[in-house]
Amino acid sequence: MLLAGSLLAASCGITEVQSRVAAVDSAPIIADGPVGSGDFTPSDPDPGEGRIDDPGTDTPLVPDDAMGDDQVDMPEIDPADVDPTAIDFGPGKEERLYDDFLLASLADIERWLQADFEPAFGIPYEPLQGGVYAGYPGRTDIPGCGEPSTAYELLQRAVAFYCPAGDFIAYDDGEQSLLTELAAQFGPATIGIVLAHEYGHALQQRDGTLQRRLPTVTTEQQADCISGAWAARAAAGLAPGVPFTDNDVRAGLIAMIRVQDPVGVDPTTQGGHGSGFDRVGAFQTGFIEGLDRCARLIEEPLPLTPLAFLSGDDQINQGNAPFGFGENQLFNFLLPDLNTYWDVEVDSLFPNFQPLETVAVSSIDQVDCDEPRGYAVFGVELCSATNTVFIIEPIMRQVYDERGDFGPGFLLGIVWAEQAQTSNRSQVTGEARQLRNDCLVGAWVDTLIPDPTTRQLPQPRAEARTSSVSPGDLTEAILTAIVIGDRNSESNVLGSAFEKVDEFRRGALGGISACM
Repeated sequence: MLLAGSLLAASCGITEVQSRVAAVDSAPIIADGPVGSGDFTPSDPDPGEGRIDDPGTDTPLVPDDAMGDDQVDMPEIDPADVDPTAIDFGPGKEERLYDDFLLASLADIERWLQADFEPAFGIPYEPLQGGVYAGYPGRTDIPGCGEPSTAYELLQRAVAFYCPAGDFIAYDDGEQSLLTELAAQFGPATIGIVLAHEYGHALQQRDGTLQRRLPTVTTEQQADCISGAWAARAAAGLAPGVPFTDNDVRAGLIAMIRVQDPVGVDPTTQGGHGSGFDRVGAFQTGFIEGLDRCARLIEEPLPLTPLAFLSGDDQINQGNAPFGFGENQLFNFLLPDLNTYWDVEVDSLFPNFQPLETVAVSSIDQVDCDEPRGYAVFGVELCSATNTVFIIEPIMRQVYDERGDFGPGFLLGIVWAEQAQTSNRSQVTGEARQLRNDCLVGAWVDTLIPDPTTRQLPQPRAEARTSSVSPGDLTEAILTAIVIGDRNSESNVLGSAFEKVDEFRRGALGGISACM
């Protein structure tokens, strides 16, 4: 998050997000070398039928395991669904609890593509000829991609890749691998999704996409989309032997974030894969719209949000404003920006909006409100009766330390969006109301995204608004949405991680009209 005093003042009219996303014109990929997620960086639900301005009611929340940690249990796989030949494990592989899950997943990906690839891409599917290899320290017999063999050090850096020349996939199965870490933290579905992504590159080899020497980010977005399409199949129970729960869908979103480009990297440059925000968007597109949409993605690409550091200090801080209420600190400029946006810039839509005053407290017990909304477990609480926001500093500081400055930014955005709905007596209730808030937060963020070429903020805007998003902020927002979201789609309190991210992206890419 950046105090935008250093930005150039824009003189044009309101700029649509589509004109602010970058044109992709970077250097091409090399079609016969390894294609994959490269050097990984460990790093359509209906929002409701009611109108924003309808009179209505509001109910305190009871969040579903707010910001709690998941306990990962490895699923049991029916041996009948396991194809032991789907992966070449080599002579010395250490057995992993997720091996059978991957064997069943790869067998299903092949079945899926045999049935659905030709209808979507217009040509018959040819099975992977070179196979799938598990790499680990000491293994030297994995074919090379331009070299006699694949060195484990290369595989460690790539984590997973597809080789067009040999038509094979390799992944790092070492004890210290990012994939092993992801599986331990979030479940084996994360590795299944990564391998489905690599299959996406194999499909690009089959339809000639890799031979077109397109920008890396274009082919990576399509591969992310294809992995999302397969995840939707598994989540729908259509993948025999591949148990896939709401937590696995959530884990897929987290995996997309963990393999994003480093903060500040322009995704349109050679080797760029996209921010977590963009990669999650491609995954969700495949999940919602299916393989047919992924097939069209090369000619109908998704928007990108390349954000550059706007000052030396911004780069040094990796896009994070200092935590606190003092001059040039996060809350000092973020809170007035929220009040000005809702009370001035969208006043015609929310004419009854009441600006909020903030009170910093050191514990939830110090929140003085007869009818709190139930957000306090997240570090912020709304008291509409007194038009007050309580910021519980220790919790908010933890969010800041774990997710960056736009973790708190997203949570504060939700409170202001809820105040907007309350001021207009919205009749939207329950989960639909919370998802509407997510969209409205995205709409506010839409006005904070600088043009990637001119670095100008959308105009017209009130002079008092001094905030701009920095590289990493959009990803920090969706990660926070994922963490606080319902653990399963049946809770229906805040919305699932998938739903919340989808609604936030709807607002951030479509503006306030997309939420109305």
